[in-house]
Amino acid sequence: MGKGDSNEFVIPISYGSTETIETGKWSSRKPQTQHLTAPCQEACPAGTDIPLFVHLVEQGKHAEALATILIENPFPGVCGRVCYHPCEAGCNRGDLDEPVSIQLLERFVSGIRSRSAASLPPRQPAGSVKRIAIVGSGPAGLSCAYFLALLGHRPVVFEAKEEPGGVMRWGIPQFRLPKEFLKKEIGRILTLPIELRTGCRVGRDIPFAELDSFDAVFLSPGAELSASLSIDGQNLESVWTGSEFLESLNSGKNISLGEETLVIGGGNTAMDVARSALRQGSRVTVAYRRTREAMPAIRDEIVEAEEEGVQFRYLIQPSFIRRTPAGRLAAGFQRMLAGEPDESGRPRVLPVEGEFLIIEADSVISAVGELVDLSWIPEKIVRAGLINPAPASPVYTGGDASRQPRTIVNAIASGKTAAICMDLSFRGIQEPDILSKIRTGNKGSLSMAAYLQARETGAWPEARAVVPQEKINTLYFEKSPRAKARKLGWGKRADSFLEVNLNPDVRKALLSASRCYSCGRCNACLNCYYFCPEGVVTVDPDQCTRTTDYDHCKGCGTCAKACPRNAIEMKDLS
Repeated sequence: MGKGDSNEFVIPISYGSTETIETGKWSSRKPQTQHLTAPCQEACPAGTDIPLFVHLVEQGKHAEALATILIENPFPGVCGRVCYHPCEAGCNRGDLDEPVSIQLLERFVSGIRSRSAASLPPRQPAGSVKRIAIVGSGPAGLSCAYFLALLGHRPVVFEAKEEPGGVMRWGIPQFRLPKEFLKKEIGRILTLPIELRTGCRVGRDIPFAELDSFDAVFLSPGAELSASLSIDGQNLESVWTGSEFLESLNSGKNISLGEETLVIGGGNTAMDVARSALRQGSRVTVAYRRTREAMPAIRDEIVEAEEEGVQFRYLIQPSFIRRTPAGRLAAGFQRMLAGEPDESGRPRVLPVEGEFLIIEADSVISAVGELVDLSWIPEKIVRAGLINPAPASPVYTGGDASRQPRTIVNAIASGKTAAICMDLSFRGIQEPDILSKIRTGNKGSLSMAAYLQARETGAWPEARAVVPQEKINTLYFEKSPRAKARKLGWGKRADSFLEVNLNPDVRKALLSASRCYSCGRCNACLNCYYFCPEGVVTVDPDQCTRTTDYDHCKGCGTCAKACPRNAIEMKDLS
């Protein structure tokens, strides 16, 4: 050692607070919490905030979960039973094992608080209250009325029948949608200031011109007419259409079908007809001109029909119906062959020359499609069998009479879209500028929650990206089976119209909710808190929010990498 050297170690110690030492100057890139759109929400035509309501179920906050759904969809119990659940097809979880049972959870939430009106979103005041005529009280009409009432307007609903509900009331059998439950959901809607005039058919009881006295009109007539088979014998006695059969059944009329019933068709109406006829004590055969894979009916309904004993005959097309000497019905069919796909993506069917068969039955029910009666609507707003008002017209349309899939949830979505467009028109705002800002993803569904918030604050949201599956860190999720609905026992199905699919218990609902990735949304999993090497992350589990102390964050990006659900993004804040 040289002169003046010492063998003592000198350890510098600061006695000041570390808060004065800003160690977060290493990088300008800092973690930002982002709120993206989950693919399930994008796929839902109603735009329901699925990750949020599922997370609330997991937390045991059932009333809050119901309130979350009701902002976007006034019929959670209906959709929890009869929706074709496209949300589950879009679920990122399906790439790991199986999609989350979203429909089951929606049904669970609606059953917990089905009577409650307290969960309805608060009504917003309208700058100028408008009166809107709504023709038809099906899912489209009632949804439009519901959202207009939430926006502070005064809708008046005209319904030709003595009870509201449209296809939900008259076209879906009890074992899929109990009518007492439907009445509760409609009753909750009617707690809002909505005037309902039943037994009033526009064009018969009041002239269409009387609707001109309203500030706007929403036309949502249902598809009440059955498409024709266009074959000889279709008008014989004991030959029904699917619509008249289901409406008679839902009206409580006594129906005698005989020992054997033949159902022609492959859609949802055909499945409802077949399963209903089975419960009337008849042996049932469904005849469909395409293959099983090409049937448009919901997969679950086909499977349940098969489970219950309905027989299926594929690739046969009806050519006539005639009466046999014994008084039965004999339906003649042409055998078909599946060919190349057509414009719909389904295989074309071609007749097999010289091959026919006869199927005898006591009753035949045709369910090959439904049509809308447009005879009472002015010709100037009808085009190609649909209602097509001019863009600047105060007339709007939705449901079966518009160009969209004929499903309950699409009808609900059309009612919401019309309500928003009317409100924007009343306020003098160009709708294309706004609708793009409140879309949930790229498939057309709108967020009423975003619209209500922007309407109140005046600040319109930015479009949110959709979380792709590759952005989910699946290392943090264990494989687990999808929750399935409890079902009514076999012995009770055959001779009753008791509901087949039953509500899940709380334990199953919690397990199902826990499988959700919560794509693109912080759900306070605490990964960012545990993995942060600097200890600068704070998480509020109640509000599902996170904050970062940027003065001491070095921008390493560990929190973003550890986030399982792509809810953190590193951004340059310089």
